[in-house]
Amino acid sequence: DRYAAIFQRAEQQYGVPAGILLAFWALETDYGAVQGDFNTLNALMTLSHDCRRPGLFQPQVIAALELFEHGDFDPARTKGAWAGEVGMVQMLPEDIIAHGVDGNGDGHVKLKETPEDVIMTAAKFIQSLGWRAGEPWLKEVALPTRMPLDKSGLDQGMTTADWLNMGVTFRDGSSPAGPLPADLLLPQGKDGPAFLAFPNFDVYLEWNKSFIYTPSAAYFATRLAGAE
Repeated sequence: DRYAAIFQRAEQQYGVPAGILLAFWALETDYGAVQGDFNTLNALMTLSHDCRRPGLFQPQVIAALELFEHGDFDPARTKGAWAGEVGMVQMLPEDIIAHGVDGNGDGHVKLKETPEDVIMTAAKFIQSLGWRAGEPWLKEVALPTRMPLDKSGLDQGMTTADWLNMGVTFRDGSSPAGPLPADLLLPQGKDGPAFLAFPNFDVYLEWNKSFIYTPSAAYFATRLAGAE
């Protein structure tokens, strides 16, 4: 409620609903309460020297220095996650430079302490990952008895119409039929809750590759958006 205006502005500019932004904000840092206590520059320098992914992290050091020149990074005091992410939605320095938005008009992008910057920056970043405005991302469904499950899982080439023809129904009573690609997710097995995941779900996987994290964030976003 406090940031309703900035959430509305973010959706108008980038097409990302408030529920999506709130879900990531919540799961990343409990709305900013737990941002990590690793010195960010030390973390980035360590990972830049590490033999596994120096190509990813060496440019992040340069990006952090660029943020420092703009007054948005303190090498001695900025702290975050062990992998160098900073702020309430845990973004790497290069992503902050590419997608950072000054949401409150103070001339800076402060993702550790300024919710307006956090909301606008996260929305722009999610849009850059391929978010499709106005489309669903995840819907809970009911499966028919003796539903064949060999087509469950990601990237099976099915559409919403295919699932409806097989007897799948949406628990909210909607019927978004048609050619929209849709994958059947069974995160707790055949006897657990079932979901259809749409192209926007791929954005969650771009944000975080964990299949534990992504359905959790996507489902939370549907609840924040009003799903029962």
